[in-house]
Amino acid sequence: MINLFSNKIKNYLFKKKLKFIDADDPHIIFSDIWSGNSQNGELITNAKYPINEIQNIDNFDFLRDLKSCGILKTRSIARKIVNHWIDNNKNLFSKSFKPNLIAERITIMCMTYSWYAKSGDIKFQKKNLNSIYIQLELLDYLLKKNTNLYNFKTIKGLIIGNIFLFNDLNKINSFLNRLKTLSENFILKDGGHLSRCPMIQLDVLRDLLEIRSAIATNRKLNSPIIQTLVKVMGDYFKIFCVTKDSFCSFNSGSLIKKEKISETLKRLSGTKYNFSFARHSGYISISSNNLNMILDVGNKDLFFNNKILNNKASLSAFELFYQKAKIITNVGSFYFKSNNNNDLRAISSTAAHSSLSIDDRNNLDLTGLRKINHLEVNKNEDENGYLVQVSHDAYKSLFGIGHKRRLFISKKSPDLIGEDEIFSIGNYGIKPKFATIRFHLHHEINPIKLQNQNLLLQNSTNKIIGKFFSSSDNIEIENTIIYQNSERYVSKQIVILVELKKIRELNKLITKWSLKFEK
Repeated sequence: MINLFSNKIKNYLFKKKLKFIDADDPHIIFSDIWSGNSQNGELITNAKYPINEIQNIDNFDFLRDLKSCGILKTRSIARKIVNHWIDNNKNLFSKSFKPNLIAERITIMCMTYSWYAKSGDIKFQKKNLNSIYIQLELLDYLLKKNTNLYNFKTIKGLIIGNIFLFNDLNKINSFLNRLKTLSENFILKDGGHLSRCPMIQLDVLRDLLEIRSAIATNRKLNSPIIQTLVKVMGDYFKIFCVTKDSFCSFNSGSLIKKEKISETLKRLSGTKYNFSFARHSGYISISSNNLNMILDVGNKDLFFNNKILNNKASLSAFELFYQKAKIITNVGSFYFKSNNNNDLRAISSTAAHSSLSIDDRNNLDLTGLRKINHLEVNKNEDENGYLVQVSHDAYKSLFGIGHKRRLFISKKSPDLIGEDEIFSIGNYGIKPKFATIRFHLHHEINPIKLQNQNLLLQNSTNKIIGKFFSSSDNIEIENTIIYQNSERYVSKQIVILVELKKIRELNKLITKWSLKFEK
């Protein structure tokens, strides 16, 4: 009861500090660059009680969803919902006014204002402008009280809101300077995000695209840092895009919806390179002869310094696409937030990636206790094709052995040739029993094992599209689970077991394998 009363007092005193904006129009009108989800828009439009169909009303995504329907009556529905929200959200210290929510709401209200508000009466327009102003002041106030709340989204809200309402160049430029500092702290030189998570990287890229769009409305505003960030981050984003709606599954990439991929690509210039190496983030992309491969080569310095972020044990894991269809994948990420740490560790483990593990131990220790001292990446391109070699000692302290993976993609035919070498580093540690090389298959790919231990790869229409060969006779087909967005699929994985009992006597063991497809 005391807390409730205290919040009411704080809410009242804060509002007393604010002035009412007596304006009929914003300073600058924007054009929204994102389309929204038309299916969600139709559900809201056709519902008897539209508000009941909105899952997260506080972030105001419903405005874009309704706008995407292209129906006249959706404007009226949008105004009613906005009016209802403003009337029922008076407490500025409630959960509805968390910084990121405020920033996203300001952005969408400003970007879609000409669509939903300009067709309303003056009273409704003024009500909206005042709401945006109060939220803008609150966001600024919260960030001054706690600078740890600064992120790309909150800075975006402040920049876009200030351009929209006031176009105060001094204030906007000060926020742009803070955005520059944020980028220096979180964006790597190759355009990747410090987290190595494509989903977070895309979220920041989209924030920057919205800022770029807003800045373009005023010729007096010039921010080279935005253009530079969009260019380098856009090129990095393309590494993980195979088509306009196909994306890799690395580090939560499977949670990205294809609509976001396609509409983001439309805002980026330039084409994807055939051979890209994001050295600072630790990813390589190769495209040749209808084959597209994304490989996690890691970055030792990032692994050492990135203690607070959850990296995946995916070192030397890869994903492979043929004719824009995914063939080899990683298991992906849960759409839901699991409270079970075992679930989270399972999808982060080496076994959840198309890589090699020793005695079911992760190559990258998720606890951070076991370090990698040696990680070397070599690449080469010639007239025959593209070669990548990744060598690491992640298993040195446990087993006294290292792992080297070589991958070659031909320029002359749609072939991927792979080789996994396990070598002895020293006669110490636990004696390893076996290595497991996994190839998680996309759920639409069915492997058929032949008598000679080779495999045929059959697609969903029962067409044989490729073959898998290996120098090992110890090959099994096992079940696996693949997560894509909110879906869970039962799929298959190819598993090669390599006995390591004599690794110290033999010094090294090499397992060769290849994937060959029709031209």
